[in-house]
Amino acid sequence: MLRTFANIVAAIAVMFLAILGMVKAGGWYLDAEERQVRDGVKDPRTAILPVLER
Repeated sequence: MLRTFANIVAAIAVMFLAILGMVKAGGWYLDAEERQVRDGVKDPRTAILPVLER
């Protein structure tokens, strides 16, 4: 019983960490994308989010 509960808790923790990692990686990618467009590395037409001129 206790072992089953521990396995369920461990599985939930692993899934939570995986989702958190995907969210952080996605945020990092989108944050870097604006800088890449401004530096001329990436084509603005292929950007996921629009890059506004300030």
